[in-house]
Amino acid sequence: MTAVTAMMTLLLPLLLLFPGLISAVTVTGGIKPNNQLPSVSLLPPSTTVTLAGDRLEDSRSSHVFANGAFRFQDVKPGTYLLEVHCRTHLFPSFRVDVSPEGLVEVFGTFRGNEWNNKGERRPHPIDISPGKASEFYQVREGFNPMKLLGNPMILIAIVAIGAMTLMPKMVENMDPETRAEFEKQQKSSMLANPQNNPLQSFDMASFLAGSSSGKKPATPAGGSKRK
Repeated sequence: MTAVTAMMTLLLPLLLLFPGLISAVTVTGGIKPNNQLPSVSLLPPSTTVTLAGDRLEDSRSSHVFANGAFRFQDVKPGTYLLEVHCRTHLFPSFRVDVSPEGLVEVFGTFRGNEWNNKGERRPHPIDISPGKASEFYQVREGFNPMKLLGNPMILIAIVAIGAMTLMPKMVENMDPETRAEFEKQQKSSMLANPQNNPLQSFDMASFLAGSSSGKKPATPAGGSKRK
């Protein structure tokens, strides 16, 4: 016991001269499974945990062990933001305060929250469970025939096919007088008499050439036009 007391007496001045030897602590924690994550083994190998401080040199990153644990050694006094980066699940964020005496305090937080507004206190070591699964990709919907009815072109085609199919049957079921009147109207219509259709005599080439008819413009006697 005397030797231990003498050793502590010799080391005490050194600890007072170098407070960093007793102020650096270890921040530990682990990812715990839940309904969103049945097993930690389902996490992708790229999953990392970051401890971001006010200064870049105080920030660090750690991979997750097979059992979901993570560890940050020699953490200096200060305030840090602890986050889990995973492409398959979303995890809550935490605020970690390390005091000069080596006390570690953990609080719940989120991005956009005022840093002075501390959330719910959490125990240390930190247990983190995912909130929900990430949805980066939109699931392709299967073929649904009912959605085709919402297309106006499909509806027009269905009506046209139905009219073409039902029209002959409707004509056959007409009484003789109505049927004769219907046939008379069909014969006198423009579509039934191409001779009465003005589009039959339309000359597209002449129209594109700048003339309203297919005939060439008349040339006055003398062989030249007046200017």
